[in-house]
Amino acid sequence: MEHQLAEGMQPVVVESPYLPYRRTLLSPARIKDLSTLKPWRAIADIIVCWAWILAAAALVAIHPTWWTVLIAIPVIGNRYYGLFIIGHDAMHRRLFPNIKRNDFWADLLVFASIGAITRLNNRNHLAHHLHLATPRDPDRHKHACFNKADRIELAAFLSGLASVGYAAKAVFVTRGRATSENRSPLSSEADGYRLRDFILLFGWLVFLAGGLTWLVGWWAYPVLWLFPVYTFMYLADNFRSFSEHSHPEGDQAADRHRLITYISNPLERMLVAPMNMNYYTVHHLWPSIPYYNLPEADQEIRQGAEAAGIEWRGSYFAYLFRYWSALPISECARRTV
Repeated sequence: MEHQLAEGMQPVVVESPYLPYRRTLLSPARIKDLSTLKPWRAIADIIVCWAWILAAAALVAIHPTWWTVLIAIPVIGNRYYGLFIIGHDAMHRRLFPNIKRNDFWADLLVFASIGAITRLNNRNHLAHHLHLATPRDPDRHKHACFNKADRIELAAFLSGLASVGYAAKAVFVTRGRATSENRSPLSSEADGYRLRDFILLFGWLVFLAGGLTWLVGWWAYPVLWLFPVYTFMYLADNFRSFSEHSHPEGDQAADRHRLITYISNPLERMLVAPMNMNYYTVHHLWPSIPYYNLPEADQEIRQGAEAAGIEWRGSYFAYLFRYWSALPISECARRTV
């Protein structure tokens, strides 16, 4: 991996600290087996998630009162978060083996409802996988400590105030993000929105905003869709990404061991890492393995002595408390980014 340190200096080659794990923890034959797709499994999970969302919205439509709204908000937001994790597999083209079919169903069933398009937004995530633990990682602001050196900065990040701009740019700004390293296999078609994208985006906006307004009231779209998705998907995913890559230490030291898996408890896993996303180490090492096979892959790598450098943590919120207690971290000055 080549990095240009400064103008006038020669690039240096830095090998990813995770290559030895990829080479030794699972055999190529086993990776191939675990990477076998089961589209029916993903479609079944998508149907269940949407059933919960529609049931929560119907509850408010039938009985619009404060307590039904309080029930519906976390249900809608969390079940959309489950959909988002399935869509995350689609960004790796692991929903269907055919790329066009993968992207269409991911857009139709997951991403277009929040204004995103798979083909345009997977570049940012693929670059994150390629450049984890380097300054070239586009998601470095989520887990590096240069912008979480004290408690005010950490609170700003966890609330989304310090990170929502990055997310909006990743979703809606497409110009100039494609490179030879992260370009889509459909590179000739990947730049810019197409007619089918606008149809899907407009259709979902009409369905959600128009349907909720008609069935419930003028306030339903922001309260029963935008707020739940922001709170229980976007903020939860930000927290998950921070927890699964960060350490309460300077970034130079943390870059040597940023792969972390959480065992956690069922409630935390549902809120912070649904659809097996807590098994993040095996996902990051082998993105071809779909979410429903991650527990099996995690169990297998634990048996190898080579996994000694991988960290397994017990609780997301316990780690947050540990990081909070360690602040301020003097090595995390912004000048180190």
